[in-house]
Amino acid sequence: MSTFFPYRARPALLGLAMAILPAAATLADEAFRLSVHGLGGITADTRFDAAALSDAMPGVSFTSERQMTEDGTHEFFIARSKGARLFTVSGDGRGRVGAISTGSPRVANWLGPVVGDRYDRLDQNRQLGTCSPGAEAFSGKMLCAASESGQIIYVFSGRWSGPDGELPPRSVRAGWTVSQLIWRPERFAQTGTAPASTAGPSFDCARAEGSIETLICSDATLAGLDRALSTAYAQSLDTATMGQRKTLRAFQRGWIRARNECWKSGDPRRCVEALYQDRIAELTGTDATRTLDGTSWTGTRIAGDTLPPSIEITMDFDADGKVSGTSGCNRYFATYAVSGQSVRIAQIGSTRKLCPEPEMTAEYRFLDALERVNGWAMRNGDLVLFGSGAELTFTRR
Repeated sequence: MSTFFPYRARPALLGLAMAILPAAATLADEAFRLSVHGLGGITADTRFDAAALSDAMPGVSFTSERQMTEDGTHEFFIARSKGARLFTVSGDGRGRVGAISTGSPRVANWLGPVVGDRYDRLDQNRQLGTCSPGAEAFSGKMLCAASESGQIIYVFSGRWSGPDGELPPRSVRAGWTVSQLIWRPERFAQTGTAPASTAGPSFDCARAEGSIETLICSDATLAGLDRALSTAYAQSLDTATMGQRKTLRAFQRGWIRARNECWKSGDPRRCVEALYQDRIAELTGTDATRTLDGTSWTGTRIAGDTLPPSIEITMDFDADGKVSGTSGCNRYFATYAVSGQSVRIAQIGSTRKLCPEPEMTAEYRFLDALERVNGWAMRNGDLVLFGSGAELTFTRR
């Protein structure tokens, strides 16, 4: 979850609604990429004037425009490259950049989603935080914070005949698409008007879901770990390649699911704290000495489903790049290669013995998931292998 707020036009964001462009079959340009720091060379510290903006992004022209509102006249800059409109920059009222907005499919996004992406796909991938109905300049639209960072807002547009000020049903907004991306400096990311309190976690406790998020909100230590993880995760995404970001996001979604299952533990608080410490260590590189070489594991869960004691799934990682074990019924063997948090398992083979239905079903699920594994991590002492639609959990033997 990401902290969000009922979105209304403010001086720092005026003019942003004018940045929407028709979606086109244009690939995003990595030279124009939103990140946690801003867009290109434009950051929260950039002066809000044409000269400073031009220095920050050579080759891009900035044209000043003004907009009249009830609060007075507000200036914003339109950025163009080769005559094409790319994004809009608004000020914070104190001489610095206060927001950047784009409706151009040419602008890339460090988190992945770009203009034209559908709501249902981003929602399924858990890339959306809290959503709110738009107001004033954004009336009839829906605004959702990115789940990974409250500094990025996705504006969704689509058809709906319902009343303003209400979110459309999920079945309606499933087909809505991103029409605009908005970036705001960290000092505005929590409330849109002032720096957020550092006492709580990175998500909105008023919208906490389940006993574990409620526990984090009530515990200063866990809230601090959540903020530390949020920062480490954002920094990792910002420096990762496109392929690495996909892996990071897949694991983060799996990690959140595992964290929220700590209610099943005999000591939920200890479980949550250990998971945060492990994940922070993984993202900051402080566990770089960990390796799979020479380790042996017993499977405990497939996609969150606990394996019964009668079904044996094991993994033995040799130091020469080979892995083997039992898959529920048969013996299997494969090769593996580890690079940081990534792991590649290939050339999977197995014996062909037939077993009762429960063992065969578990074996099919295990081998199917194993083929899709592309990452690994340690969670509270357990090994987790994960990938697209795959998650396997093991305890050390």
